[in-house]
Amino acid sequence: MSNTPDVSDRDRRAAALASHLAKGVRDGDVAAADALRVLRHELRRRNTNSKLRIERRSKAAQQVIDDYASRGESPPKNGSPDALHADHCHEINTETLQQFVSPEQWIVELDRLREVVCVTAAENYRLMSAEKSGLWGHEKYERAGIEFVSGN
Repeated sequence: MSNTPDVSDRDRRAAALASHLAKGVRDGDVAAADALRVLRHELRRRNTNSKLRIERRSKAAQQVIDDYASRGESPPKNGSPDALHADHCHEINTETLQQFVSPEQWIVELDRLREVVCVTAAENYRLMSAEKSGLWGHEKYERAGIEFVSGN
């Protein structure tokens, strides 16, 4: 794998794993659903307990942060429409596994796939509807009526 200095060892390992999983799918040795489950888990775990550090936030997420901070509380973690969520902007799917081959390609693609925005759980439900209709990328936020206050 290349020795690009601005790529962490963690990112190199993730790219190597993605490359091997994708090869397994292409060779018929790994079910695409299993490879995608592993890769989605890798993408999600990067944002566990870090929603407050995500720079790009919806107006609603910022309002939740401000409201709870004014009471000296943290936003709820789950089970509330006010819970914060790290929403992935881009989809990873079977075509992704077919398109990207080398670890170097996966370094770039995983960096793109890690793009997240901070939204509320209520907003996330609207986004899930857009995703189910096949809409991804920044257009899904427009469709869901989500406006951003930071990190644009």
